[in-house]
Amino acid sequence: MTVRVAVVDANVLYSIELTDLFLTLATHRLVRVHWSDTILHEARRNLALRPDLSDAAIDYRINRMNVALPDALHGPPPDELIASMPINAKDRHVLALAVQVEADSIVTFDLGDFPTALCEPYGVEPLHPDELLDAIATNEGKRVAAALGEMAARRRRPPITPVRLLDRFEATIPKFVARCRPLV
Repeated sequence: MTVRVAVVDANVLYSIELTDLFLTLATHRLVRVHWSDTILHEARRNLALRPDLSDAAIDYRINRMNVALPDALHGPPPDELIASMPINAKDRHVLALAVQVEADSIVTFDLGDFPTALCEPYGVEPLHPDELLDAIATNEGKRVAAALGEMAARRRRPPITPVRLLDRFEATIPKFVARCRPLV
């Protein structure tokens, strides 16, 4: 199996459950994920808008992400590389990171910010999280089911089953959920 290499955009890191899913799949070597200080800063800024999260909780979460996947964090790509990216200025750093780490995809909910025709020359495919996760589950169903079981087992307050975990993902990543239901 070829492991997908993906830069994860800040909007994907907003949901703790989706973030946990990507980290769990990465620890199972089903995907290699990357992010930069800039992406984490953007995620932190968006998470800070939530009244239920303190700055300490956000810092803890981001720190745990980097501890879990120490090879995922990268400093910013060179300014020249960022400036040469042919997409809108606010997202150039994401495509530049994908080029720098030789990622095959950028995982984002904002596909319009990463036009396929502009990313394709760099060997980078913009993908909705559901598309990437469904592809992983299609190729590695048993391993994904094991990862979901591990993820559910970590939840103790309240406890959750893999089926209930999939229920929580239904609205966000429905193809992945449909692919995984028969496996758990």
